Amino acid sequence: AMRLRKGDFVAGLDIIKAGNKEQMAKGKLLVVMDKGFAKQTALKEYKVQKRGGSGIKTAKVNSKTGQIIAIRLISEEEEILALSAKGQMIRTKISDIRTAGRATSGVKIMRLKEGDKVAGMVIL
Repeated sequence: AMRLRKGDFVAGLDIIKAGNKEQMAKGKLLVVMDKGFAKQTALKEYKVQKRGGSGIKTAKVNSKTGQIIAIRLISEEEEILALSAKGQMIRTKISDIRTAGRATSGVKIMRLKEGDKVAGMVIL
């Protein structure tokens, strides 16, 4: 269903029901990266693709941010719980995470110790 280039991988997915204009107008996508960075992006910044699409850039991935480890459709009243590989955990309101454009790095939401990475996250 998607064409991946060498080195690409799918970090997550979520479903937007066809014709749900309210979700597209108000909805946001939360992106979390393994070096503790995260950001929200308005869904209206993403174009709809058909089967066989090659994807749309959603974050500036570099050595500072690390790889994308999770994405989720979110709303303002939710919270995020992020866990590192070495057992560090944070809980924060999604409204505290900055909304930014698609090709940006986001903001630091978790300070990690040397050699640690964000292992996963859950929306509460």
